[in-house]
Amino acid sequence: MPAPDLVVKAGKIVNPWMLRIAGQISPWVVLHHVGRKSGKEYSTPLVAFAARPEQQIVAVLPLPWGSGTDWARNTMSAGTVRLTRTGKDFLVKDVRLVPAYEAVGWLGSVPSKLLSAVGIEDCLVGTLHPA
Repeated sequence: MPAPDLVVKAGKIVNPWMLRIAGQISPWVVLHHVGRKSGKEYSTPLVAFAARPEQQIVAVLPLPWGSGTDWARNTMSAGTVRLTRTGKDFLVKDVRLVPAYEAVGWLGSVPSKLLSAVGIEDCLVGTLHPA
């Protein structure tokens, strides 16, 4: 589902302000990604969660507008991305697309209820490593 025009326009106004605080206040993060065609570096404020489905810690990046957004496509293309959370940088490696119902099972009750209530269908998931 592509983002509605109003959301796209609002994002262009709000995102520069969100970038100032997103990497400092959890669950907000700043995703640092590179354009797959342009090679330009971008920073995008997002919500992300950490989970431990097995032995590894994974980052769960909900996709409210689907996997067709530029940041999601750039991240999937690169396979590895850097994010800043609570003032610390992390690498997210082996990024893959998973159905939200699978990722929700890895999260605590509050994030899982939030993702379910909002109707998120897919998430990007990758192993989380200190940068």
